[in-house]
Amino acid sequence: MSERSKVQAVLQGRCPQCREGKLFKHGAYNLAKFTKINQECTSCGVKFEREPRFFDGAMYISYALSVGLFLVSAFIIYMFFHPVSENVYMLAIISEVILLYPIMFRTSRIIYLYAFGGLKFGGNKK
Repeated sequence: MSERSKVQAVLQGRCPQCREGKLFKHGAYNLAKFTKINQECTSCGVKFEREPRFFDGAMYISYALSVGLFLVSAFIIYMFFHPVSENVYMLAIISEVILLYPIMFRTSRIIYLYAFGGLKFGGNKK
């Protein structure tokens, strides 16, 4: 049985059921393959994609995470660097999108699977 907490499992991209198996096959910054998710858990064998196009709903979580990140960035720029031109805000947002896209993509899928995947933690059942 895993010693990981739910928060640790989410942050590490682990299976919601056993908290051991990895959800993604490759590293986040392997740009050719960062979207490849395992079909099933390598530890307990549970199927991750609950139905065809299951992870389409993760785009709403990705949107919410992105808006939150942009608001925090704009607040920090405003509080510590004000007054600056609008170009600074645009440069910050565009840089964040480019640098953090793989992380946001994965995080939104992980959160969506934990929230709507119907999988409950039950330890390693294999």
